[in-house]
Amino acid sequence: MNSDQRRLMLYSAAVFNWLACLILLPSSGISSALGFTPLMTHGPFDHFALLAIALFGYGYWMAAGDPVAHRGIIVLGALGKAGVVAILFGHHFLVGDVNLRQALLGLGDLIYLVLFILVLRRLPAAARFR
Repeated sequence: MNSDQRRLMLYSAAVFNWLACLILLPSSGISSALGFTPLMTHGPFDHFALLAIALFGYGYWMAAGDPVAHRGIIVLGALGKAGVVAILFGHHFLVGDVNLRQALLGLGDLIYLVLFILVLRRLPAAARFR
C-alpha cells in the first residue's frame, strides 16, 4: 500500500465511522428502515458511544494527513475495530441480539482492522519517550 492508498484508506475509514453514526442514530430512522434490531435508544450512554465513534472518525481523518505522527490513533483504531468485531460476532450475533444484516455491517470493521494492521506494519516505529 503506497502513501496515497494509505491516505485514501484512512479518509474512507473516517467516512465509514461517520456513516455508522448516522445509521445508528435512532432519530435518523435509517437502522429501522434497514431492518436492524434496535441497539441504541435516546439514552446518554448511547450518545456517548456515537460521540466516540465520530471522534475516532475524526482521528482517522487526522491520521490520513500524517500517519506517522498519528500512529497511536491508528493503533487505537485497530484495537477498537477488533473490539467491535469481537463484541458483535462473539456475543450479540451468537445470542441473537442482532440479525444477520446488522452483523454483516460489522464486516466493515473487520476489513478496516486488517487494513489498519497492514498500514501499521509499514509505518516507522513510534518515537520512544526518553
